Parts: sequence; structure tokens; C-alpha cells
Amino acid sequence: MTVFRPLLPAEAERYAAHLLRLSKTDRRARFMGGVCDDVVRSHVGRIDWGRSLVLVALCGGQVRGAVELGVDDGRAELAISIEDGWQNRGLGRMMVRRAMTMARNRGIRAIELHCLGDNHRMLRIAGRLSAQVRFDGGDVRCVFMLAPADVFSLTAEAMDQGGSALTMMLEPAALPRAA
Repeated sequence: MTVFRPLLPAEAERYAAHLLRLSKTDRRARFMGGVCDDVVRSHVGRIDWGRSLVLVALCGGQVRGAVELGVDDGRAELAISIEDGWQNRGLGRMMVRRAMTMARNRGIRAIELHCLGDNHRMLRIAGRLSAQVRFDGGDVRCVFMLAPADVFSLTAEAMDQGGSALTMMLEPAALPRAA
């Protein structure tokens, strides 16, 4: 069973472990270039959890996919990562849709996504979700325009959050242990 929920700041190590498990190709796609393990750890350590959201797909208790949504001045930037064995199952599109709903409900009107021109999976997701796509050399800028929040988007997120709370209660081993 796959569970989608935001990670808590105390679970940052779960996100780092996921990013470190990415194949060389997937890590290049996620970070728009090859990065070493130290750069990945540093990236996770710099996340401003008050202005960012990391929505994950938990499969068998492990983070197998993540959407990182960073918010700044009413706009948001999105980055997505799915581990090799979990790709082509629709996880990416489902997580991007959930992130779009969460962004709408926080007053965000547009989400930007930057990817490499050869990232066909991300470009397919962007196309299916009606992003405005602009090619610039080898890089691509995708912009998802969002409608204002409404009762349906608020309800959808509330239902997701309720499921997240239940999941966390049923999965105590997923939370970091007190020192």
C-alpha cells in the first residue's frame, strides 16, 4: 500500500535516505546535474521547513518518491524524485497533483518546475497537468497555473491530512526516536 503525506522536519533523514538511493541518472534529473552524497545531505540540511513542504510516497514504510515544494513570495518551485523501481506507476503525477492542491490552499497561484530537456518523464507529467512549457537550450521551465482555493481543494487536503495523521499513528517506527 502506498501512503502519501508530508514529512515532518524531524523526518528529514528519511528524505535524505530516499535521495541517496536515487540512481545516478535519477539524481542527475532531480538536481539538474550530477551531485555527490555530501551535496545531497547538505541540500536536505538547508531545507527551510517553515517555507517548504516535502510530500512523500511511502511504500512499505520507505520513502520511494518525493515532491519538494519551496515557497517564496507567493510563488513556489517544485522538484520531484521517484526511485527507479517505483517509476512509471503514476506516483509522480499523483504527488504533483497533491502538491498543487496544497499550494492552492496556501494562496500560491503558480508553481515553477525546472528540468533538463531530456527528462521525458517530467515533461510527460507537465504536459498531462497542463503546464506552460518553455525550452531554453538544454533546460526546460514548466509553470503550473493554479486556481484559487475552494471548498473542494480545502476538503481534498483535509482528507489527505486526516489520512496522514492516522498513518503516523499506525506507523510509530517511522518517527525518529528520542535520544
